[in-house]
Amino acid sequence: MKRYQKLPMIQESELTKLKKIHFIIIIIVLLITGCKSGSQDIVTIKDSILVYFAKGETWAATYTIFDGGESTFDSLYIQHIGNREEEQEPIEYILEGEGIKMASQYPLKLQGVRSLQVSTEYNKELMNLEEHNKELKLIIKQNEESEELLLRLVNEEG
Repeated sequence: MKRYQKLPMIQESELTKLKKIHFIIIIIVLLITGCKSGSQDIVTIKDSILVYFAKGETWAATYTIFDGGESTFDSLYIQHIGNREEEQEPIEYILEGEGIKMASQYPLKLQGVRSLQVSTEYNKELMNLEEHNKELKLIIKQNEESEELLLRLVNEEG
């Protein structure tokens, strides 16, 4: 006949210590895995989004490219920041950089608060987010006048 040996009982003070140690380990793991550095860029290539911005005398613009799964999407937003009392005529634009060129095909009316937004969907194989321009040139033409903006990649180091 086998005799079973009684295991020693954990005393309440030891159990309290184990609970405290377990709690501390959980907090440390959460801090290590759940926190991000404050110096980390908001926009990074691994986030699969590129954001460019520029502001001139009369115009400001944002150009965004992002990974949409099977497609790549882009959006160009142009905002008139000049004299709000002036009547706004239609505009034309040209956006270009290395390997990219897009332009309006005819004059486009500003909408809403003197702004224009155009967007495009690309086959993912045509637009590689890993190889990107640090700057893009945007030319905005209105009433035989033009303004050139140099859009820079937001939060790009270097």
